[in-house]
Amino acid sequence: MLNSSADSLPTPILVTTPEQLNQCIEELKCCDAVALDTEFMRTDTFFPILGLIQVYNGHSCWLIDPVAISDLSAFVEILVAPNIVKVCHSCSEDLEVLKHVLDCIPQPLFDTQIAAALSGYGFSKGYAGLVAAMLGVHVEKGETRSDWLQRPLREAQLGYAASDVLHLLPVYRQLCENLNQLGRTEWMAQEMSLLVAKASVRSDFSEYFLKVKGAWQLNPQELTSLKLLCEWRELEARERNRPRNRVIADKILLEIVLKKPESNHALSDIEGMHPGLIRRYADTLFELLQRGLNTVLQDCPKTLPEPLPRQAGDLIKQLKKVILAQSETLDLPPEILAPKRDIEVVVRYLMEQKKVLLPKNIAEGWRYEVVGQPLEQEARKILS
Repeated sequence: MLNSSADSLPTPILVTTPEQLNQCIEELKCCDAVALDTEFMRTDTFFPILGLIQVYNGHSCWLIDPVAISDLSAFVEILVAPNIVKVCHSCSEDLEVLKHVLDCIPQPLFDTQIAAALSGYGFSKGYAGLVAAMLGVHVEKGETRSDWLQRPLREAQLGYAASDVLHLLPVYRQLCENLNQLGRTEWMAQEMSLLVAKASVRSDFSEYFLKVKGAWQLNPQELTSLKLLCEWRELEARERNRPRNRVIADKILLEIVLKKPESNHALSDIEGMHPGLIRRYADTLFELLQRGLNTVLQDCPKTLPEPLPRQAGDLIKQLKKVILAQSETLDLPPEILAPKRDIEVVVRYLMEQKKVLLPKNIAEGWRYEVVGQPLEQEARKILS
């Protein structure tokens, strides 16, 4: 199944019993690094549903079946073992599903996509592309949209799942060498600390309204209504295990606050408010809308900043030149140095506060030296 492309690759072991899982764990305990990946489904659910855990130690490849084994808690020992590096590729979603299912964040962690960006392979490099570039190996991606909850899993699915970890360890070893030669090993350590910290933060329902596009249009009391509606929608989505927008989309909640409907008929005039939603939620929506509008001003959130004016474009371009110059000098993608939103933060403070202030992302760690300081210098020139 897997040996057609490389004779050295092992046939994966499908782990379907607690005894097999314990044997897998025992063999992994002595490893210094293991390749790790997951397959999951979340098309119609709020929470991801784990379909498979793939792990490879350089000799054996295990495909752990969470459908067959209801209790995977023993595997947490490997995920958090301080002497075993967990090697993944673009792993933010894998961290999310493992946190949900096993209540842990794998660490120490090494994300090969981030390491590749720091090593000059480009921003957001896909797994297949990276393996091809570094190892000259072609990885099939034909099962990307598979149903990972169906049983039995097809041979093609098992082969695809295994291929996602079978090449990670040689890529990891080579990236470690590259980072060491470039003097960026500490950069990578900082990136992994940030990744783990971000994945460890618990969701704050009360902050979701800040993500709603167009919320800057609302006054403080309207923002309170939106905040209450978003908090309610979050709880409803989790309780029903449905994606947020399958309960009620952000744009509908915003329109409710903007138009302030007082009847089912007025509610039905809002695009996307179909009869089923009105029957199920109308009373709740009216109650939360009015509660927010009646909140005393001192208890309301502050209005959100408006989008930057058109004239900010020239300043953004000026600061982007600094990023691009550093990007070329260091052979790093500009996106990993400072994303556009960080530059916009600097520009907003320049225009509104007449101050130079860097967002935390580029005011600390390795980014401050390579891009934060040059940005500060350019921003001071703009002010002077």
